[in-house]
Amino acid sequence: MAITLKKLRYTHAENLHLPADPTEWLLSLHGPTVIDMQGHITNRTRVVSVLVHGNEPSGFIAVYRFLQSKITPMTNVRFVICSVEAAQQQPVFTNRYVDDVHDLNRCFNLNREDAAVTQRAGSILQAINEVKPEAVIDMHNTSGTSPSFCVATRIDMQVQALASFFCQTMMYTRLSLGSLMEQNFNCPIVTVECGGAKDQQAHEMAYQGVHEFLMADNLFAGHHYMLVDIVEHPLRLELDPKTKMVFADKNDPDADVTLVSDIEQHNMGVTRADCLIGWSNIGCAPFTVRNEAGEVQSDSIIYCKDGQILTRHKLRIFMATTNHRIALNDCLFYAFCEDLQAGTSSGA
Repeated sequence: MAITLKKLRYTHAENLHLPADPTEWLLSLHGPTVIDMQGHITNRTRVVSVLVHGNEPSGFIAVYRFLQSKITPMTNVRFVICSVEAAQQQPVFTNRYVDDVHDLNRCFNLNREDAAVTQRAGSILQAINEVKPEAVIDMHNTSGTSPSFCVATRIDMQVQALASFFCQTMMYTRLSLGSLMEQNFNCPIVTVECGGAKDQQAHEMAYQGVHEFLMADNLFAGHHYMLVDIVEHPLRLELDPKTKMVFADKNDPDADVTLVSDIEQHNMGVTRADCLIGWSNIGCAPFTVRNEAGEVQSDSIIYCKDGQILTRHKLRIFMATTNHRIALNDCLFYAFCEDLQAGTSSGA
């Protein structure tokens, strides 16, 4: 069902009435909301963006807890709560897209003139740019159960410092998707993938990271300023959206592709070469691997043999998901492949 998109509403933190829990607060909001909070240092501003996707609540819960604490941040803060209407759809925090069609985090390049969601993206960009931030954090949850990690389009020390407030792994990507983190705010910006949307640990990590980020005197010096583990040049494994795909523990003869029901477990470490990730009745034709330039990768990271889908190389997999819609319309997972970067090949 389409949702009528509302304009951003601006308010100050001292004017907020916070209900007893974050879900009640979400339901009380009248559309996308910008909240300004005055800090001890009033000539600098930090930005925290949450709910770009309505089914990713950890950042929103972290903002709620910070506001509820009534702590004065070190600098001014602008919180931007983006896809309120999507998050409010019942059951709450399960609907990803604000209009059920366009992914807001693919619209920040503003190249869809006819889409109302692009106007929403433009308003969010304006809200961030007008405070001339010294840093921007965009809070997300991973599509499935996963450890937390950060994503950035820069690899400099300032970006690494921001990432280190939240976790010790950062994916460095040159992929151009129209996401918020690709935009130029004349300051470092990091996307934080907090972990699974239903994981209490992800909510806690989000709050602790937001708290430290907002209370630090200098973002780019101090005890938190440490090198993070950088994963470079991720590949995207995409599935043709017309594919009849299911998740199951064995091959479904009525499906084109069956993916293992526990595929999210591959987010937890290194996946060996020749590892079974599913079955295909039509070979590897539905799968496409793209590099950071969006180009089709000539050497695939999977192969099909005797109806099985197997990994061709040892992979470090991120954001593998059992969300049917995300798997078909976005990607099945991101992967880092050391063999391909080294120019070698393995597997059948």
